[in-house]
Amino acid sequence: MTNFLRIYAKQEHLTPGGGETVELIAQAVNPAENDLLLDIAAGKGEAACILAGRFACRVLSIDLYDPFIHYAAAKAWHWNLRDLVTVLRADGKRVPVRDAVCDAAYCIGAPSIVGLEPCLAELARAVKPGGHVIVSDVVWREKPDGSLGPEWGWVAEINPRLRQDEYAALLAAQGLAVSDVHTHDRSAWDHYHQHMLKVADEARASSDPEDIALAEEIERQIALERRAADAFLDYATFLARKPD
Repeated sequence: MTNFLRIYAKQEHLTPGGGETVELIAQAVNPAENDLLLDIAAGKGEAACILAGRFACRVLSIDLYDPFIHYAAAKAWHWNLRDLVTVLRADGKRVPVRDAVCDAAYCIGAPSIVGLEPCLAELARAVKPGGHVIVSDVVWREKPDGSLGPEWGWVAEINPRLRQDEYAALLAAQGLAVSDVHTHDRSAWDHYHQHMLKVADEARASSDPEDIALAEEIERQIALERRAADAFLDYATFLARKPD
């Protein structure tokens, strides 16, 4: 699916449990006014704007998808947060900040999309000693025996397949101390999907063949993700700190 702006038109959080993860960040970090937070793969900028608006902290929000960059920048202006939220086009594998300059850093739902180990390395590099690193991502609750067939789509292509403990070990390998792991309830997937289903319903009501094709593609992907969540996958948020 490539038309992400349309697919996610009815939602601001772009991953299962996105709102929960933002609240976990708020509680763990509790940033002071003017603290600097790094948001890798920021999507539509919802987390950045919530945190900046709530704490008056600064957020450097980066993404590579131009429509989301423009949307997030417009949102920051609309919320009168343009002095606190900076939106940049940048790669999460090569973040344009100096070492140990951020008070906290996070990536919601996208470390594996960015490139898991490079993304975790950049989060750890950017954060000051004592700062928080928080990520959410897909993890494997159950691993299948052997390979998965093409009917599993992107799920079959996940490599490596990491359990929660294995994912936490990768964070530890970056010198981060994992303090907690929050596994999101299965209902988080349903909440995430319900907004996309509304887009699909509206598209299906159109007589335009492209709209109908979009609806069918959304419905296929949701069916796939629901099967994967039932059989194999969890969404988890990892809370870690960089030792002093």
